[in-house]
Amino acid sequence: MNTDRVYIIRWFGPFKSVEEVNTFEKEHKSITCVLYMLQGMKKNAKLYDSYYCGQAKRGVYNRLTNKGHHIEEFSRLSAIWIGSISNMEPTTTDINYVENILTAEMADKFQKKFMLNKINMNFPHFNIYVINVWHKTNTERIKKYSSNSLASEIPDLIGHEYYTEPTPYHRLFGASKIQWLDIKIEG
Repeated sequence: MNTDRVYIIRWFGPFKSVEEVNTFEKEHKSITCVLYMLQGMKKNAKLYDSYYCGQAKRGVYNRLTNKGHHIEEFSRLSAIWIGSISNMEPTTTDINYVENILTAEMADKFQKKFMLNKINMNFPHFNIYVINVWHKTNTERIKKYSSNSLASEIPDLIGHEYYTEPTPYHRLFGASKIQWLDIKIEG
């Protein structure tokens, strides 16, 4: 039985403020964003950005404005990216799988000490593939990423594979950028 799971995440951003996220969610009610990533300087930080990846079950704006949210730890917010799982109606379990894969990748890329998340390394015993597709705040697809953007740092494809031989283990891998093919197919 094949239990592989594939999640296509459409990311929109970078937003500069929570108010911009609120406006986007009001103007694009057909897009249900259940994930978000934050990038910015923590209070008292002088050199390095910190990061946070989270999930929002009742809208990203509502989640970010909750009292005591990690966003309050940032003195200067560089970017907010909000994500929609576009190839299915995700369950809470699906959202948890994707968040775990993303936080593990971000912890590896940016170092755990710069992550505000608790990193969950309990992965399922099946394969998961996350395809990240990046869009501007006007929903136009991004073809070229700026170098300091999360869109350039997070791989377009992140895979988690589970192996049972010789002893059970998990492997996480990524493909940094999926190349655009300028092929137009009629019909």
